[in-house]
Amino acid sequence: MNTIFTIKQKLISQASTIAEMLLPKGQKRGNNWIVGNTRGEPGQSLSVCLSGDKAGLWYDFAEGSGGDLLDLWCAVKGISLSQALEEARAFFNLTRPKPFMAPHRSYRRPPAPKGKTPQDLVKTYLNKERCIPLEILKRYQIREEGNKIIFPFYKPDGTLALVKERLAQAGAKAKPTAAQCEPILFGWQALYPADHTHAPADHTRAPADHAPALALIKQDFCSKNRTLVITEGEIDALSLAAYGYPAVSVPFGGGVGGKHNWIENEFDHLEPFETIFLATDMDNPGEEAAHEIASRLGRHRCYRVRLPRKDANDCLTAGVDTATIKAAFSSAKSFAPKGLRRASDYKDQVIGLFWPAPEQHLGYTVPYPKLNGKLIFRPAELTLWSGASGAGKSQLLSDCIPHWISQKSRLCLASLEMKGEQSLRRLTKQTGGVEQPTREMIERILHFLDEGLLLYEHVGKSSVDTLLDVFDYCRARYGCDQFIIDSLMRLGITSDDYAGQEQAVYKMVDWAVLNAVHIHLVAHARKGGLDKDIPGTEDIKGASEIGANAFNIITIWRNRPLEDKIFAASQREEKAELAKRPGVIMNIAKQRSGDFEGKIGLWFDPKTYRYRCSCEPPLTPRRYLERPTTPTVFKNQPHTTPTHLIPS
Repeated sequence: MNTIFTIKQKLISQASTIAEMLLPKGQKRGNNWIVGNTRGEPGQSLSVCLSGDKAGLWYDFAEGSGGDLLDLWCAVKGISLSQALEEARAFFNLTRPKPFMAPHRSYRRPPAPKGKTPQDLVKTYLNKERCIPLEILKRYQIREEGNKIIFPFYKPDGTLALVKERLAQAGAKAKPTAAQCEPILFGWQALYPADHTHAPADHTRAPADHAPALALIKQDFCSKNRTLVITEGEIDALSLAAYGYPAVSVPFGGGVGGKHNWIENEFDHLEPFETIFLATDMDNPGEEAAHEIASRLGRHRCYRVRLPRKDANDCLTAGVDTATIKAAFSSAKSFAPKGLRRASDYKDQVIGLFWPAPEQHLGYTVPYPKLNGKLIFRPAELTLWSGASGAGKSQLLSDCIPHWISQKSRLCLASLEMKGEQSLRRLTKQTGGVEQPTREMIERILHFLDEGLLLYEHVGKSSVDTLLDVFDYCRARYGCDQFIIDSLMRLGITSDDYAGQEQAVYKMVDWAVLNAVHIHLVAHARKGGLDKDIPGTEDIKGASEIGANAFNIITIWRNRPLEDKIFAASQREEKAELAKRPGVIMNIAKQRSGDFEGKIGLWFDPKTYRYRCSCEPPLTPRRYLERPTTPTVFKNQPHTTPTHLIPS
């Protein structure tokens, strides 16, 4: 739909053409179109910027007026903004959608409002009790008829469409004075001057007695201030006008449904407004009305105002000052879909990525110096670990667990392919760094693992939902922030059910993001020549969406041909030379939030089940346990949870 925003962009893109068309007697000087005034007279007072950030903006230094190209169109031709929009559409050959069959409405015109300017009971009630200034009552043409308040509803062209009345007392309800009248917004008479040029001489026109005093204010609002405030009641509109806002009111209050049939009658009248504040009541019907109005008038231009009290008049009578109301309007929230943000909204996070604070937690690392600063397992992500059967993906992942515990992570391991004691046998060797730990050392290692590891004991198939229920409990009660699923093939999804695999990974990713945790998912690689080739992102067994939805993909390749050569070598020197080549390749095939993707070589120690970055054992091996100062004390006294060291 060709809205005012679309037309403004079209005008800006052809600012030079538009300026010359509207003011043909002007001349181009640098980046500006210069002329005497909006009447096109010779001179240099009026300047139109033709390009750059201020393209389409103009200012008349002699008159002290200015605006954008739509304002210029209105000023040069002496027409309304709505007329200027129609002419601009025709100029750009932009068509407006026409309904296949526009609903035909037949409305009655109400009798002209009787009564007088508020002087007695109505004046006392509105001015003294409701705190509405007399000037505002005059501007909105409020009338008094006995003990009744008369609210006239005039169209922007001055035609009377509806009249409502209510008793001048607390709790009274306003109602129309005649049936089958046209529902429109209340308050146009305060925003637009009465135009008698094309008006028929009948009682349905707005009286002209207030027009001269307000003409300049209204004309300025009409052509330049494209902001409007919509309230839920007539007195609320008067109240916000008292605060200085261009306010109108819906005719039939809050809520949804037929109460907002007025929109079809006001749709074209509201087109020129670029910003519409919805200051409906701070209750459920007010909230419903705001969302209904925004969805129909355009979420891109509507903003919900959160008033400090129930409604605008409550604010006025309670003495809420102008600054507080201004703050409420300044902080009004748009109806944009959730998740839409400006780049500057991420300022602190982006700075933190480049210059993290010392105490800032970015994620967890791996115990391999070659990847220091290159690989991080961040919150709200899922990492896929893949490789051929027997390549060592689960084993290498297990080697990281004590390292993560030393970094204060708490993990839940769901090893659906291995019993708990077997998983812990491997972990015990990796944590202690020895082939055959003593009984005392095993106990110390298990207590160290207790500080950060929970095991979900279930060998066999488990549904994703069941697993996530377990993880929910671990997250809530124990604060686990990393979860390991070994493996995807044990989640009760057949190998050819690609849709099921995709949905399972979707659920895991959504859960990880929702809970700001990291999930490690082990998945097998496709069968093929993977014993010879290092697997990549396309070699994961199952649906292609599995890898596509993972944040990181790590593949493990075991160099079996090298193992065979080492085994077959008869000379010690030959074996030593072959052993200098890495037996395992760790391939960081994908890291969505990191800069590094690539491969590193690792050497596997079959005695400790550890992996290292060199063929030679490190001078300072990883150590997760403090050496006991008096072993006999540990043996004979009740255990206390030992502290642990950061691995070297």
